[in-house]
Amino acid sequence: MGGSAFSAILPPSALPRIPPAVYQALKARLTPRLQTLYSMVATPYEAPEKVDHGDLDLLVCEPLAGAKEVPHATVQTLLRAKYVVPMAGNRTSNYAVPIERGEWALLGHEAEEEAARRRAAQDGQQETYYQVDVHVCSDESEWRRINFFHGYGDLGIILGLIARTRGLVLGSTGFKIQNHPRPPFELSESMDDVLQYMGLSMERWNAGFQTKHEAFEWVGTSSLFDLARFRTEGPGISKVKPERTMYAEFVEWVKRQQTQLQMEVGPTRSKEDEDEQIEHALRYFGKKEAFDKVEREEADRARLKEVFNGNSVRTWAGLHKEEWKELKMLIDETNMERRA
Repeated sequence: MGGSAFSAILPPSALPRIPPAVYQALKARLTPRLQTLYSMVATPYEAPEKVDHGDLDLLVCEPLAGAKEVPHATVQTLLRAKYVVPMAGNRTSNYAVPIERGEWALLGHEAEEEAARRRAAQDGQQETYYQVDVHVCSDESEWRRINFFHGYGDLGIILGLIARTRGLVLGSTGFKIQNHPRPPFELSESMDDVLQYMGLSMERWNAGFQTKHEAFEWVGTSSLFDLARFRTEGPGISKVKPERTMYAEFVEWVKRQQTQLQMEVGPTRSKEDEDEQIEHALRYFGKKEAFDKVEREEADRARLKEVFNGNSVRTWAGLHKEEWKELKMLIDETNMERRA
């Protein structure tokens, strides 16, 4: 979430950074409006110590009055947005809501509002806007996962990094096992269960973090976090993206912890360590039997593909290369019998 979605319509100066007091007032004003359309409306917890905001994110779910979906025009009217970048289905649509003159002054930010209007006027814009992003979730489970993963800035990304060091995947779609070259195998969609497995307190998460340092210390209590093996640079370690400031600060926090403890960082975990963690996760979430079944079926398909291919069938059927139609017919008939 975040970033300007109106670059084709408005210059960046027309969408100024939002002071925290103004942001909170905007959230308090727009949330009840959306609650007249959806039974579930929330904004992910803001990053600790955030000095300003680029936009307001609102997660919504379960349209009221039995409606299958809410038209973008209805949301646009309700938010009093001048522009909208609509996205169909369970995706994020962007709304440009005009900032009323004097609105920031009432909250002690008159100078910032006037400065923002002057910058916009220099680019030929007479109005300034809030970017309001409305993400429509498919169900309550997705709503809770996205709300969690995007809470407290980069905290979800940091937790995903910790999981990845153990061969696990944590994202807004849930907790999974890396299963290359096949898609990840799902362990759980419940963030409560995932945090419990990671040795982290959901109660502490719900209580909130006043500082980034508090959030980092909480992450450090995870049973999956190994300070002695956490490398912050070198082969296989991606550079931190400039916009991921909280993630970058976490990396620096780890470095300081390692320095203070005069800790020599060891190698990352071996494949054997990773396999052991995956086996533990499968048993913890009761997915061992299902995973083994998928693995057996994949192995059977691979063996069948190796044995049952065009060249092998042509050989045992005694067909010539030019008899490709006969070969295709034989393979199709065999596949039909095998599926029956």
